[in-house]
Amino acid sequence: MTDLTKEALTSEKLNYEEAVAETSLQIRHLLKSAPVAIRKMTVHLSGAPGKMIRAKSLLACALDEADRISPDAVKAAASVELIHLATLVHDDVIDQADKRRGIKALHQKFGQKYAVLCGDWLLCVALEWVSTIDPIDNDREKISRVFPGYMTEVCLGELRQNQNMHNYRLSERQYFQTIRGKTAALFEACFYGGHLFSGEPEMYKEIYTKIGNNIGLIFQLADDCADYESTQKETKKPVLSDCSSGVITLPLIHALKKDSALKEKVETGMDPIHLKEAVVASGGLEYTHGKIQRLHLDTVRLIRVLDISSEKSALLEQLLNRAAGKTHA
Repeated sequence: MTDLTKEALTSEKLNYEEAVAETSLQIRHLLKSAPVAIRKMTVHLSGAPGKMIRAKSLLACALDEADRISPDAVKAAASVELIHLATLVHDDVIDQADKRRGIKALHQKFGQKYAVLCGDWLLCVALEWVSTIDPIDNDREKISRVFPGYMTEVCLGELRQNQNMHNYRLSERQYFQTIRGKTAALFEACFYGGHLFSGEPEMYKEIYTKIGNNIGLIFQLADDCADYESTQKETKKPVLSDCSSGVITLPLIHALKKDSALKEKVETGMDPIHLKEAVVASGGLEYTHGKIQRLHLDTVRLIRVLDISSEKSALLEQLLNRAAGKTHA
């Protein structure tokens, strides 16, 4: 682990915008100062930063009563983005993706073995970086103990998805079990982790974890719809690709339930355009958007239960809307 320069760290509490900028700075520094053996790969990854919705979630939850954020929360936010980046690198190897965030996928540029090892390094450095955070001066759980358990859930979610590739009998219950791990778990970790830095009552923990879980589910459901509704230019990744690669998502699950003849057509090979038409005709997208709307309303209600500043509440609702694809955060 390479120590960050003094310029890359601050000892004073920050406002939200400053904390987001500081998180981005830490991520870039950690990637660009990686050991020489892996630096070409990490520098390549640094050239396409994501939207940091997970880091922003943690930072928003970490706002204290004065709407300021601890530098330690910034380190936790940088760590969670590196964890997320590691999962993307590994996903791209599994899916044999060509691009990620608009640039060449790591395994396409450097080979599968190096990409897997780089993903492993990212996980290690993320856990090492969060472990440098001093214990919070109360009896609450240490942030360094929060992430590993949630990482296990992410891994199990990915395993469930892999086990159910091309399983056209996948139930809605099984689907939600998968995405609660593969996507929602890391969001929940961010909301719980941010809450640990906020100084707010410990009884808020369950509300924050529920909000995080909901937003993670919404994010995945919206992504499933985008696979049918968006263009590759908008998403910077292939569209109409989930089913062709064997990933079964809620719009298709609903369509298969409504159209008994669709399963055989999909199994024997169906043109993506015709598949999209069938999913739309069966109400699969409308059904999934209905799920998003119900989760959205429930999450707004939970946010408004919290006794927090108007700035913090607005940020949480902004992140919720971003997850649903309604706005940019």
